[in-house]
Amino acid sequence: MRPGNPVFASLGTTVFETMSRLADRHGAVNLGQGFPDDGFPEDLLAVAADATLHGPNQYPSMLGLPDLRRAVAEHDQRFYGIEVDPDTEVLVTSGATEALAACLLGLLSPGDVVVLFEPMYDCYVPMVRAAGAVPRFVTLRPPTWELRREDLAAAFGPRTRAVVLNDPLNPAAKVFSPEELDLLAEFVLASDAHVVCDEVYEHLVYDGRRHVPLWTRDGMADRCLKVGSAGKTFSLTGWKVGYVTATAELLRPVVRAHQFLTFTTPPNLQAAVAVGLRKDDTY
Repeated sequence: MRPGNPVFASLGTTVFETMSRLADRHGAVNLGQGFPDDGFPEDLLAVAADATLHGPNQYPSMLGLPDLRRAVAEHDQRFYGIEVDPDTEVLVTSGATEALAACLLGLLSPGDVVVLFEPMYDCYVPMVRAAGAVPRFVTLRPPTWELRREDLAAAFGPRTRAVVLNDPLNPAAKVFSPEELDLLAEFVLASDAHVVCDEVYEHLVYDGRRHVPLWTRDGMADRCLKVGSAGKTFSLTGWKVGYVTATAELLRPVVRAHQFLTFTTPPNLQAAVAVGLRKDDTY
């Protein structure tokens, strides 16, 4: 019997699942998995329950509930001054991981090079390889984990098609500075590349730091796909509701990949997340 797709057959169980099982078995505090556990807004549970009881409970739009797409657009404008059309530039996904998969599968062709920054979330490399693309690594070094021109110059080349930028960066807890983002933008523009911006920790920033999306830097608005996570923002990771914002042209191939991954996301959870994204700043 063949062992299966070599991209996945050579991999073990993700470390997050392994550590969570061990934590449950030993009654230990789980510091291994990336879920916030400081409480969640209970009113969102009530909204989700009401939507479940009163429907509709059939397939919602493949793009996501219109109200949630509007809420995502309002969120991006409110926090970052990013203006997008909720009808053509927002996609709701079954979690941010599915959003990342749809972005990479939709954009990449075999042989394309994707620049990745390490340390990194463990799903990036398998996703890139599953798309037939080639990962090229930039190692960030402690204690500052800063982007360096010479490292970017070594990673970018004529076959560079995309970059995956996790900002804030898991697991290094790094928030990239505007200067670092501008440096990265310089290489992205020179390579005519696109950037999948994994920003699931955008609201988990401390010590007076501020998250600045790469999208807002000069020349980046039509090159970025901004990925967000309701699970990380509201401590509801089990719901698996994510979203992508991008220009209509850039989002189109992502939507086509999404339709053959999960197609859609539970409508009751989408309704609740729309309420959550409109909460005031006290949350």
